[in-house]
Parts: sequence; structure tokens; C-alpha cells
Amino acid sequence: MGIPTWLYYLFGVLMLSSAGYGSVLLVLSLASHRTAGRDVDVSHIFMGIAMAGMFVPAWAFGAHGIWELVFAVLMVWFVVESIQSVQRFGLHVPHALVHAGMSFAMLLMYWFPMGSSSPSVSMSMSGSSGGSHLDSGLAALLALTFFGSAIFTLASPNKGASHHGSHVPAYAVSGAPGSHAPVSPHGGPDGLAGDLEAAVALPWLEDLSHVVMVVGMGFMLILMT
Repeated sequence: MGIPTWLYYLFGVLMLSSAGYGSVLLVLSLASHRTAGRDVDVSHIFMGIAMAGMFVPAWAFGAHGIWELVFAVLMVWFVVESIQSVQRFGLHVPHALVHAGMSFAMLLMYWFPMGSSSPSVSMSMSGSSGGSHLDSGLAALLALTFFGSAIFTLASPNKGASHHGSHVPAYAVSGAPGSHAPVSPHGGPDGLAGDLEAAVALPWLEDLSHVVMVVGMGFMLILMT
């Protein structure tokens, strides 16, 4: 397709940036004892690191079997969480279901690496098992789903829902309207950790991290067909 090399590096950097941001959120959530969104942080860390290695082969590391196990566990986790969300809140599209689809897409990228027309992706994935092509229809469906998720996330007035879900109670009521700063179990700010998380875990920034991840994943799926 004549895609310039710098575009692969750009996406690689964006994937690592999303993983880095997820790492910061995870550390702050542990310090402030917030559990909502922690599984998304973990998934963004693994997905960001793995996809950076797909875009830039020199950045790839680790056995493919280990990565496959990680994303299989994440997929099962998010599927179960989606079922529980529907049982609790009724019929809706849980944010966890999108992340289950993202985990499934990561598995496909490791299972069907030879379908890529990109030399960069082929080199980074050549050590994986299997040599069949990823079905173009399935890849297109997943890519469109991820692009749709990005558009919906950007357009939605419920900022931060891509990270915490639509049914998580609002965090702190202080500050700007729509603030999602975490609160302690006692109802007040959770100390310094809570203040730091309130400054870093901005709903629009959490959504932007999700958008970067799904756009990069959709682009990769298109390359691999």
C-alpha cells in the first residue's frame, strides 16, 4: 500500500504513550484505593506494549505464547464483566464488551500474522504460530467496530465512560462540572493520591487514550488483511 515508515513509528509511539498513561493511572488507583477502571488500565498497558512491537519490530519482545495467554485471560475477564453488567443494569452495551473485543482482536493478530501486507508487521509477527490469513470480513467488522467506538467516545457527553463504564457513580462533585476525581470510601478526597489522580485521570484524557488504542488497533487489522 506504500504506507510510509514514519507512520508505523507514529503509531508505535502512540501505543506506548497510551500504555504509559495506563501505567500512571494504575499506580494512582492503587494508591487511592480506587478499583473502577483498573482492569482497563491493565489491558491498555499490555495492548499498548504489544501493539507498539507490532508496528515497530525492534520494540517487540517476549514469547508469543505468553502474549496470547495474557489477552485470552483479559478477554474472558471482560466477557464475564459484560455479562454481570447486563444482569445488574439491564440490556445495554457495556464498556467492558468493547475491551473484550479488543482482547479478541489482539489474539487474532497473533494467530494470523502472515496475512499482513506490511513488511514491518510481517517481520514483527513472523515468530507466531500459524500461517493462514486473517479473514478480511472479520477484520473489517472489528475495525469498523473500533472506529465506531472511537467516534462514539468522542461524541458522547458522558466523558470517562470508556474507562469506567456508564453506571459507575460520579466521583467528586467539587471542581468543574463533570469532574470524575476519585473519592474515598468516607466521601471526601482520598488524600494526596486522590488529588494526584484527580489531576491526571481527566475523563477527556481517559477517553483520548481509548480512542488512540482503538484507532491503532483498527489500522493494524486493516494492514493484516
